[in-house]
Amino acid sequence: MGLVAAALAAWPAALRFQSALVWQAFVVCTAGAAFVMAPLSAALASALPSNKFRQALTVGVLLASVPLVPFATVLKTATHHRPLGGVTFAVCAGAVVVGLSLVSARLITWAGAQHSRVRALSRFCLVALAALGAAAMLLALIQGLRGGDTLRNGFFDALRVLGFATLAARVPLPARLVQRLRGFGLAAWIAVVTVGVCLGRAPVMHTELAERCPVLHWPLLWLGG
Repeated sequence: MGLVAAALAAWPAALRFQSALVWQAFVVCTAGAAFVMAPLSAALASALPSNKFRQALTVGVLLASVPLVPFATVLKTATHHRPLGGVTFAVCAGAVVVGLSLVSARLITWAGAQHSRVRALSRFCLVALAALGAAAMLLALIQGLRGGDTLRNGFFDALRVLGFATLAARVPLPARLVQRLRGFGLAAWIAVVTVGVCLGRAPVMHTELAERCPVLHWPLLWLGG
């Protein structure tokens, strides 16, 4: 499911390229997204029980909006290199979301073991923090990240990666099917990432990726793509 989710996340980014490069860009963007999304969705699928997982991830994503909105504002005014700014925001956003989701999971688990008053107070605090994060996210969407197309595209690319990775982790699959496809999925993931790295090395494609979707290209840069 991680590869399918990566393809869905990559398609809107590929459409930013000229028609002659769309399919090549789609493969490279899918590889970049898959390099992150497949391990992330696998880790999320084996994390907390379903109900606690959804609560922790929801609160974590919403809470992440509180520091990330002002950070994006500072970044778009202080960074003159837009692709670098988009990549910086995506990396920091992913780290903040994962960190706050883990903290939220720990708080939810701790609150469940407390007596009724503490449990109710903890739930109220979680709802209040989630509401604050929702307000910050709404503010970011209203403003539209008015820092140029590159930063705005980077924001939505990162958002799609996180969203589709989460959905892929929650798709129920029969245990037998998962066991049968595990080896095939790993081989397909390696093949897609390898092809993406090779295609991303082309000078024209490398330049276009830096301009149009640096966030999805960034993971492949670690591998020399």
